Amino acid sequence: MKKYIYLFLTISCLTGLVACSDDDNEYVSGSSSIQIVSSDVLFQAAASEGTVVFSATGDVTVSTDRDWCTASISGNTVNVSVPENGNLEGRAALLTLYCGSDSVNVSVQQTGLVFQVSAGSSIITDSNEAHSVTYDVNTNVNLTISTDSDWFTASVDGDELTVTFQENTTGYPRTGSLTYASETFSGSMDVTQYSLEENFTGTCYLVYYNSSGSMYYLNGELSSSALYLPDLDWTLPLSFDSEALKYVLSNPELVGTYEDYYVYSILGGGGYITYLTSVSAEWIPSYDKENSVTYFDLTDNGSWTRTVERLYFYACTGFPSSSTRVRSLISMYYPSIWLFNETTTE
Repeated sequence: MKKYIYLFLTISCLTGLVACSDDDNEYVSGSSSIQIVSSDVLFQAAASEGTVVFSATGDVTVSTDRDWCTASISGNTVNVSVPENGNLEGRAALLTLYCGSDSVNVSVQQTGLVFQVSAGSSIITDSNEAHSVTYDVNTNVNLTISTDSDWFTASVDGDELTVTFQENTTGYPRTGSLTYASETFSGSMDVTQYSLEENFTGTCYLVYYNSSGSMYYLNGELSSSALYLPDLDWTLPLSFDSEALKYVLSNPELVGTYEDYYVYSILGGGGYITYLTSVSAEWIPSYDKENSVTYFDLTDNGSWTRTVERLYFYACTGFPSSSTRVRSLISMYYPSIWLFNETTTE
């Protein structure tokens, strides 16, 4: 009568056959012609090899029920090989050893692919100096790393990813691509090097058009938290988004005073203005390297039912509303910040 001994492998442990009674234990161990001595067939996602050691009273053959799991016998050892598992889900195969009329099963398990970098989906460093940054890597496959630019290199050592940057003297942020790959999967992430102080702050102009299409400008000083307009002694509060490399303008903002009134910045578009504090707009940068200028154009971000395209400055007796608004001081159509860069060498 054929007897089966089942070995179950889990991620944390290997458990052998537990008989229901002392009589069953004695019967199986006494009559089976093949037994498992040890096994090492719990694999990570990387291509791997393991063994199953057995004892038998006769010739032994082996088979598996999955094409991705192969096995061969050498002496009293079964050599088991699995390729890289490129799926997120784990997988299992059943390995069966035969000796005469008896057989024994062993479960071969392989975990799903894991790849995580503590930097997230992109790498951004706020330094134009030559330096290196290290991130934690959690992966269970062997990776190769490559880059598309010569101003940074990257390598993986154990559970660490190190990215090394050369000095950035271009006067502008720069972005390259880091590619990671194993046998079955690949991906990439953007790598950006910039300096908030050197690339996004300094002397500038606030350039705008009036309703007749004439261009005007105001002198400005752009910092990481505000645009100061010295001609008017107004300060327009801003917040810098270090992930997207852009400034965000909330609505409305107290910027200063005019005579006995408070001056607020108010966003508008299509002939309308809004007092809603849930509305904001973004100053998105673009670069004119030939003329050494970074332009921040005021851009709608979908936070209002209308398209933001104008920036108003109103004199108010209190927080802006239809009852506190006194008069419009400046109406800016398509306002843009022009920031002039001092360094422009490649």
